[in-house]
Amino acid sequence: MTAAAVARCMMSIQDVLTINGACSTKSRFSGDCKRPGLFWEKKWGGIGQYNYREHIVPLIDGYMKNYPALRLMQDHAPGHNAKSILKDFKARDILLIPWPVFSPDLNPIETLWNVMKDWIQENYVMKDLSNYKTLRKAVNEAWESIGRTQLDELLNSMHARCEAVIAANGMATKC
Repeated sequence: MTAAAVARCMMSIQDVLTINGACSTKSRFSGDCKRPGLFWEKKWGGIGQYNYREHIVPLIDGYMKNYPALRLMQDHAPGHNAKSILKDFKARDILLIPWPVFSPDLNPIETLWNVMKDWIQENYVMKDLSNYKTLRKAVNEAWESIGRTQLDELLNSMHARCEAVIAANGMATKC
């Protein structure tokens, strides 16, 4: 593994803005702090390209204008990666980090989803989560429970994660 391969993998991870479309919340953190989560409202429907463009892209655009040094990292969900979305990002001068397809080992938000799921299971009775208002409250509380130390540890683990994925020729790892 070359230093250049690790450098490409790292993509200046300390300057990453993470917006991920899994499940019902959009969690955001960058190297210097955690941002408020955005709850994907039930009334918006599915997270397809049209709803993503209407509800999320303007928020990303406003945020990126306030923090122009950041680059956007998002997964390859069809709604995120549609040609029209990528064209919209380019028109708005939103810089994307090239991200490998099927790379949950590298996606820092995947670790946070697991932390949040564990927190919810420890603090809520699962049957209560069938109520939308309670589910929304639980997800927001779980996001707020994640501290700066957890985020720092996660960001600091990125170099090792990248090395492990490179060593595994892009396949899954245990990082």
